Amino acid sequence: MRYGLRSSLPLLAAALALGCADAGKAAPPASSAAPNAEETAAEVGGRAITMKEVDARAAGGLQRLEQERYELRRQALDEIVAERLLDAEAARRGVSRDALVQAEVVSKVPAPTPEQVRMVYERSRDRIGDRSFGEVAPQIERSLREQALAERQAQFHSELRGATAVTLKLTAPRAALAVPADAPALGPASAPVTIVGFLDYQCPYCHRAQAVVDRLVAQYQGKVRLVHQDFLLGRPRSLPAARAARCAGDQGRFWEYHRNLLVQPGDMSDADLAARAAALSLDGGRFASCLGSGRHDAAIEKAVNDGHALGITGTPTYFINGRRLVGAQPFEQFQELIEDELSARRSQG
Repeated sequence: MRYGLRSSLPLLAAALALGCADAGKAAPPASSAAPNAEETAAEVGGRAITMKEVDARAAGGLQRLEQERYELRRQALDEIVAERLLDAEAARRGVSRDALVQAEVVSKVPAPTPEQVRMVYERSRDRIGDRSFGEVAPQIERSLREQALAERQAQFHSELRGATAVTLKLTAPRAALAVPADAPALGPASAPVTIVGFLDYQCPYCHRAQAVVDRLVAQYQGKVRLVHQDFLLGRPRSLPAARAARCAGDQGRFWEYHRNLLVQPGDMSDADLAARAAALSLDGGRFASCLGSGRHDAAIEKAVNDGHALGITGTPTYFINGRRLVGAQPFEQFQELIEDELSARRSQG
């Protein structure tokens, strides 16, 4: 088994596995070098269609392709960095890389206990079906072992990186986001880091990500501005929920209602949305009137269209000062990008 550092930024495909997908949307195939913007792609009745026009129409897909190319390069870079750190430490100790990994990773991870295997089995009964414990125990044990090895592997690599100067110069792509002035925002407009999140309230991964977002807002108070944008995936109650949050915003309670939708269980039916409004002491008449008017539909539709133009295919999708992060990622993934942005701002004076 080959041990090296897992990439600190997952591949786009892996990231999408942590989010809700927009059916039918897929990244375009890889292309060669970018053509000249004024190059003619076709002529219709003697009238030219330029590559600039083509690229404008394909902007979203091209942005996804650029991000995927970066993720692939970043993963490869992280693997090379990990290998060099391992080789340097192995040379310092006078052992082979395999021997070093055996001593610092494999030997430090105990086998899962029968109790741990049984616990996973009991928690997974709905997915396991009628298979017996004896049938699935070896698979569960192997999965727990691999997870523990991966965690120790990442920990050891962090230890090596902490003792060695490593400077990454690979540049991440940035999307140009035009955030509407009336978009719900939390935090000062002057904050050095702006996080724009595209969410669907019926996406379970958006619910899962909220705990991380809460932690970010608390830890980086005054340094981060959080902006909400809707990206509806066509689920039955996505639009009514998005309307409800914005209607709560008319009464100055957008973020409370927004968070309520993401952390409190409910079916998001009309009755459920009204109950959530009552729990926040909103004016029920104003709230119901707003919901019935569809007054925020144009803003919601614009946010969705902006998301498509950015090449978004699933939720949640975040942009940290324009740098894309897809899916319900752990706190450390956000922290890495935020700290990088803050450091860059400090270096600029």
